[in-house]
Amino acid sequence: MPKLTGAHLVMRCLRQEGIRRIFTIVGDTILPLCDAAVDEGMELVDTRHEAAAMGMADAWCRITGEHAVAMVTGGPGFSNAISGLPNIYTSESPVIFIAGCSELPEHGMYSFQEVDQIGITRPMTKGSWMIHHKSRIADLIASAFRTALSGRPGPVHLSVPMDIQEQVISEEELPEYSPAEYRHQGRNPADPGLVEEAVDVLSRAERPVVVAANAARYQTNTAELQRLVETTGLPVFTVEQARGMVADSHPLCFGYADAALNHAARHFREADAVLLLGKRLDHRYRYGMPPYFHPEAKIVQVDPDPHELGRNRGVAMGVLGHIGAAVGQLTEVAKRKRWRNLSAWMDKLAASRDAQLRAMEALALEESPMHPIRVFQELKPFIDDDTVLVFDGGDFVQWGRSYLSAQKTGRWLRLGPLSHLGFGLPYALAARLAHPNAKVFLAMGDGSLGFYAMEFDTALRHNLPFVTILGNDATWSIDKNFQLAYFGRAVATDLRPMRYDRMVEAIGAHGSHVETASEFGPAVQRAQDSGKPSLIDISIDPAQSPLADAMIARRQSSRQ
Repeated sequence: MPKLTGAHLVMRCLRQEGIRRIFTIVGDTILPLCDAAVDEGMELVDTRHEAAAMGMADAWCRITGEHAVAMVTGGPGFSNAISGLPNIYTSESPVIFIAGCSELPEHGMYSFQEVDQIGITRPMTKGSWMIHHKSRIADLIASAFRTALSGRPGPVHLSVPMDIQEQVISEEELPEYSPAEYRHQGRNPADPGLVEEAVDVLSRAERPVVVAANAARYQTNTAELQRLVETTGLPVFTVEQARGMVADSHPLCFGYADAALNHAARHFREADAVLLLGKRLDHRYRYGMPPYFHPEAKIVQVDPDPHELGRNRGVAMGVLGHIGAAVGQLTEVAKRKRWRNLSAWMDKLAASRDAQLRAMEALALEESPMHPIRVFQELKPFIDDDTVLVFDGGDFVQWGRSYLSAQKTGRWLRLGPLSHLGFGLPYALAARLAHPNAKVFLAMGDGSLGFYAMEFDTALRHNLPFVTILGNDATWSIDKNFQLAYFGRAVATDLRPMRYDRMVEAIGAHGSHVETASEFGPAVQRAQDSGKPSLIDISIDPAQSPLADAMIARRQSSRQ
C-alpha cells in the first residue's frame, strides 16, 4: 500500500463530494496530486491546453447539473487556465479549480513559477484559498464546495503547495465529516406572503411571461417548472443554462428568451407581468430598462441571491429563496387561483415565432457557397431529442442558435456571456463523455477553431467521437460585419482560405469538405459512421446573422 499523503487526502475529499474524474494537464506542481488520483480511483481526462480542461469542467456542470474539478500546475499552467475562468464565473458553473504551487516556505522569494494565484483568482471566483497546513485540507475543500454550491452557483479556487501535497498523513487525518454535515442540503422556501402576492400579480396579467435562466437550471428541474406553467397557463421562455428545461416544442414554451435571436421574445416589451426565475437583469435585457420591458410591467424576480434582487432597476417584487422551492410554492398557490384565458397573447407570440422561422427558411436556397441557414436546415433531420447541440462563436453559429430548438436540459449549449471563442471543442468532448450514446454536434466558425484545434487529439486519445459543423468563410465574419456597419471598412478580419478537414485528418480524425447542400447529408452520415471525432468543412456565404443585425441596430439607435 502506498503511504498516505496530503495529496491522497485531497483526493479522498473530492471523492467524498462525488467527483470521479478530473480535467487536467499534468505539470510539475501537481505531480503528487496526479499520482494520488490514480491510487484513489480517479479518472484523469488530460487535454492539450489548460483552458480546455477548464472548458470541459465548465461543460460537465452545464450538461449534468453536477459540480466538476479542473486541476492544473501552478505558474504557466495556472496562467493558461485563467483565460477560461472569467467565462465560467459569468456563466455560473460550479467548477472547483485546483492549482499546485511551490513549497510554502519559498513563497515571496521568487520561487519556482510563482505568481499570486489567490489574488489573481479572487475577482473571478466566489472564493479563493491557499491551503497552508495539512490539517486544513479537508476543512478548506469543504469550504470550497460549500461556497461553489450555495446560492447562485459559481467557481472557486484552491492552491495546494507541493510540500502540503507531499506531507505524510495518518488514517486518523482522513475526512471526518460527510458533505451533509458541512453544507446545507435543503431548499430554503420563499416568504409565503410574497409568493401569494406574486401569484396574484401573475394571475391578473393579460400579457405575462416566465423566463428561466442559469440559477434555475441548478435549483429546479423540468418536472417542477413544467408543472408551474401548465398549472398557470403562462408562456415560458428559457435562456442560458436553462435552455431546454421546458422543451421548445411544448405548447406553452416559446423558445429562446433572447430578443436578438427569437422574435417572439421581442414581445417582452409588451408584457404587463414578468416572472424571472434566476435571470439577472443584464446587458442582454438592457438592464431591465424600457423599451426591453414595458415601464409599467410588474417584474417578479425569484432568486437565491439577495444581491440580485432589483439590481439595475426596481422590481415589483423580489422573492428570495431556493428557486426549486419557490417554483413549488408558486405552483401550489396557483392551483387555488382563477387564471385568465391568454389565447390572444399566446397567438401573438406564436405568430412572431412562426413568421421568423418561415423567413429564415426562405433564405435556404440551392446555392454555393451555402447560406448558413441551409446548413442547419440540412442538419436538422439528423437531430433527435437526445442529441447534444453545442454552439461556439461567430456569425455562422448564430443562425443555428436562432433556428435549432432546445428539447432537453443540458443538451443545448452556447459559450456563455463572455463568448469565449473556441470553448465549443472542449464542450463537445465533455458532452460525449457525459452522454456516450447520444449524438453530439458542434457548430463553429473557422476563426474559433484556431483556438483549441489540438483538442481533436484529446478526443482521439479518450475515444470521444462527435461531429463538428464548421462554417468556413475565411474571415472573422461577425466583427467584419460590425466594422462595415460602424466604420464603412473592415480591418484585420480576413483569414487565409484553408481546408480544415485536412488539418484534422492529419491529427487522425475524420474530415470532409462540402460545397453544396446535396453533399452535406452524406458527409454527416460518413462522419457518424467513422466512429471518430469528425469535422465537416463547409464553404459558406458570410451572411450577417440575426444576432449581428440586432446588435448593429441597437448600437446605431443608441448613438442616435
